[in-house]
Amino acid sequence: MSDSDAAAAQQTGRQTSQRAVRNQLRRRMADEALSSAAEQVEALLREAALELRPFPPFPGAFFTMGVEVEPDGVRDKNIGCVIVTEEGTLRELQLSFDDEGPAAFLGANDPVSMRDETLIELEELSAQDRLTLAINGLDAVSDLLEQQPD
Repeated sequence: MSDSDAAAAQQTGRQTSQRAVRNQLRRRMADEALSSAAEQVEALLREAALELRPFPPFPGAFFTMGVEVEPDGVRDKNIGCVIVTEEGTLRELQLSFDDEGPAAFLGANDPVSMRDETLIELEELSAQDRLTLAINGLDAVSDLLEQQPD
């Protein structure tokens, strides 16, 4: 390889490295912008949820109050049933039956006493998915607010 070929290869390597750094910077800046937007929409969601009174029970749940959030546009397909809580936070609702817990041990045949409804904090969501869920939640709560009499 000649000296000029080596210099050209080194220059190309530097340009590729600089391009990668610029791409990473743009992606990080976009993620920060999405995160900031998500925080703002989440604040609006909390405000709207606090106005929604009486707050509706979640359909099919015995103990949980909540408004279902449609997952439309969410990239993470591992997210379960997301709801807006009375406080306006986004949580995943997990329903299960505890057939080995205290109620079952005492011989309770009542499915309500064996039912477990757990609200799980949404962790490690991308900023884009946080923003999407917050917007979808705000839309759902706003629709219910519009249906309430003045």
